[in-house]
Amino acid sequence: MKKLLPLSLFLFASIVLAGCQSKHQEGVTSDYRAQWMSVNADTTTSTEAARAVLADEGLKDIQASSTNVDGRVTGKKADNTQVTVTIKKQTDTTSQVSVVVGTVGQPALGAELARKIKDRVEGSMKTR
Repeated sequence: MKKLLPLSLFLFASIVLAGCQSKHQEGVTSDYRAQWMSVNADTTTSTEAARAVLADEGLKDIQASSTNVDGRVTGKKADNTQVTVTIKKQTDTTSQVSVVVGTVGQPALGAELARKIKDRVEGSMKTR
């Protein structure tokens, strides 16, 4: 019986931890609530890309603002779930883009939006 309890705890922990792992878009980091990645653009360009992606996805009530050190874009899904994109300056030419969907997060959607923002930034940089 003494060996059964530790074995049971180990099996339970293994199942829970395996269930919490999720696959995201390549290059996207996640802590379940937020998904983030670095992009090769300043905060203003990254904020505009995030605004455009949320608009392309059909979100409503989109608001965007940025400075030379940070940016923020918010929008709402049809069910009024808030989507928040936060941009932080890393260097003069790179930023970190973080996406949070709802209160507790929706990792698949957050990762997809983060990847689309990066793709839009890199696409716009190629056309310059």
